[in-house]
Amino acid sequence: MARPRKNTLAGFPGALPANLSLWAESLGEALGRGVARGINDGLTGLTSALGSGVPQSTGRRGRPPKYPLVPVPPEKRCSVSGCPNPSRSRGLCSRHYQAARRDALQKKA
Repeated sequence: MARPRKNTLAGFPGALPANLSLWAESLGEALGRGVARGINDGLTGLTSALGSGVPQSTGRRGRPPKYPLVPVPPEKRCSVSGCPNPSRSRGLCSRHYQAARRDALQKKA
């Protein structure tokens, strides 16, 4: 069992003086208010930035889409019919390239 703590500070035997404990309490409250204000300001700035045209995260991993979102010209689109995504490699978008890669690896095995 732990030994009980002594209620003393170096130079202050016994309980803390009233003015020192009031100062410590007010300092703690001021720090808490300052931290809360900083967090709220940061969240406000974050939500205003997200609301100003930058789409929110969809929870997906990988490379984020390029912003601002603009239509992809036909010559730079994925070669799979009906896919509006930009091509990245071998004329395919990331999704179709990975699917073709998985198919090729599966056929090898």
